Amino acid sequence: MKYMKWVTIGAILMLIVGSILLGLSQVQAPNAADFNAPLDTFSAERAMEKVERIAQDPHPIMTDEHDKVRDYLIAELETLGLTPEVQWGMVNSKYYSSRGVVENIIARVPGADNSKAVMIAAHYDSVITSPGAADDASGIAAMLETVRAIRESGPLQNDLILLMTDGEEMGLLGAQEFIQEHPWAKEVGVVLNFEARGNQGPSFMFETSDGNGWLIKEFIDATPYPLANSLLSDAYKLLPNDTDFTVFRDGGMAGLNFAFGMGLDAYHTVLDTSENLDQGSLQHHGEYMLSLTRHLGNLNLIDIVEEDYIYFNAIRNWMVHYPQSWAIGLAIIGTFAYIITLWHGMRRNQLRVKGMIGGFLVSLLSIAVVGMIITLVWWGVQSVVSQDQYEHIVMDSSASLLYLIGLFLVMALIIYILNRWVLRRVQTFNLWAGILFLWVLFAITTSIFLPGGSYLFVWPLLCSIIGFNVSFYLDKGQWRWVATLFALPAFLLFAPICYILLMMLTLNAASVLFILITFAFTIIFPVLSSDRRVSNRAHVKKSYDYEKPSAGL
Repeated sequence: MKYMKWVTIGAILMLIVGSILLGLSQVQAPNAADFNAPLDTFSAERAMEKVERIAQDPHPIMTDEHDKVRDYLIAELETLGLTPEVQWGMVNSKYYSSRGVVENIIARVPGADNSKAVMIAAHYDSVITSPGAADDASGIAAMLETVRAIRESGPLQNDLILLMTDGEEMGLLGAQEFIQEHPWAKEVGVVLNFEARGNQGPSFMFETSDGNGWLIKEFIDATPYPLANSLLSDAYKLLPNDTDFTVFRDGGMAGLNFAFGMGLDAYHTVLDTSENLDQGSLQHHGEYMLSLTRHLGNLNLIDIVEEDYIYFNAIRNWMVHYPQSWAIGLAIIGTFAYIITLWHGMRRNQLRVKGMIGGFLVSLLSIAVVGMIITLVWWGVQSVVSQDQYEHIVMDSSASLLYLIGLFLVMALIIYILNRWVLRRVQTFNLWAGILFLWVLFAITTSIFLPGGSYLFVWPLLCSIIGFNVSFYLDKGQWRWVATLFALPAFLLFAPICYILLMMLTLNAASVLFILITFAFTIIFPVLSSDRRVSNRAHVKKSYDYEKPSAGL
């Protein structure tokens, strides 16, 4: 029996780890195409030649290196058969206390039957401390390779505007000058903006304009490797960060914003060189750019604003999407399903109110204790290492991994201790019901205040409720498999979000990261608890007499 117990535990752990790995598998860039790729497709290796020319040295605005890059890009556009123009202006930033002279490079590819134009945007200036290979020579190089591929395959229906903005690093100056002063700004139907906050990893579509329903559906249809979720988009709006897309969005343009953000140690540093740039990241940028330009370039872009959508990757490239107005409806369905489950359990004498309150408090306690102890542990790490060592820990992914594993073991130990000393005092189904009440609260709250992130709570809640009801009919031990299987969607959805949070915010956000991880793991707590349940109706008196001395809930 003991042997079978360990086999069961091992199998359950394998299912959980497998679902986590499946969730993480979506967070990767496609393979880079080489020089021999068909001429009408995007090749990162071809685009890298442009990156190498642009990112030889730092080239901030109003420097000799900047002027060399500007002249190179003008020559490249002319080689592609275009007639670029330079938009010059002295700009005072509306967003930052900065000003400067900018020289936007703009070109237009006429379409066969234009409705409104598709605009591709990226900035060609860099900060003074970095050659800017990823930020943002990658976007500019992808633009040149995209135009070359489009010229190879034939014209689009809509016009294509190429905007290489200047002065982005100084306060979004070039984008502001274009929106305020250039007549083409009023002719844009959709803008696709490309950025970077690191030098590796997949490219995320992390921000949209308001009324994004139509754009999301077309984005999913058009792109071969779509990677996006509405939680990131909603959360980004709450942050003080800006890109050129902020200016375009405030100027009334519909559009999508893309960036890759892993390899954060290269961001705005001397490490942001062409040698260090991940070609897979560049390939992902380019495939977005080319596929969307071709797709949107042949659609009617007049009046494309629809209701905002909730969207997320479920498994690899399969994206779920539905109107944001469904969020509250799904939360209500989850709430009613939970109430019916309580009725079902009480009718079968499997649930008690006192025990459910205990289960709810146990889940809150575990999250609070993990958050507190991880905060203290990480504070301890910061206090014993030098500032340089600490920056190396949080910025270098290989160093971060070791500390991440250590913090995960701390979290696992806390959960184990709680399981030994607290969870065993709460009968299993009472524990389960109490935990799901916490999920109900989060599903309702996010549906109201952060609808783009509501999917993260409502779908695992609905799945676990199904498993809960099925488990009422199963014998001792058998229900664990059902509980595990119906908990897997939580790990599938939480894994990529936690990984993205780690890559974007580093271990500086360790406490937030592990609170989120612990929350996800609460849904599997019933499987970790002792298999103690209130007996069914036929044996309720006997079970009650047996359980009473243990003071269990």
